[in-house]
Amino acid sequence: MSAPRILITGQIYGDPQARTSKSGSQFATAKVKADGKDGAVLWISIVAFNEVAERLLALKANNAVALSGKLEVSAYTAKDGSPAAGLSVVCDELAALKAKPRPRPVVAPAPVAAGFNDDLPDWS
Repeated sequence: MSAPRILITGQIYGDPQARTSKSGSQFATAKVKADGKDGAVLWISIVAFNEVAERLLALKANNAVALSGKLEVSAYTAKDGSPAAGLSVVCDELAALKAKPRPRPVVAPAPVAAGFNDDLPDWS
């Protein structure tokens, strides 16, 4: 059975990191903070390769993203001894979500100095 696919929206937590595998392949990792059910926070580990890794590395902490890929769920024991689940995605699609641009302030033209002469003829 193949891994299920998932679509996630959230914010990058910390800056993405460039990595090199033991075989010399380049890839990128990041953590994404997503909203879960009833106000819960989901932490998802992201791994990306090739051009998707390059796009991920161009992003910074707190950038909003939408991504998809193969979901991997792992079970582990938390520091307090309780059972926990880890979520990771091998990302194959990534889009940065940009906020609506802020309007630029309107700048009034500079006042004209008294006695200004533009040397143009009076056409009236």
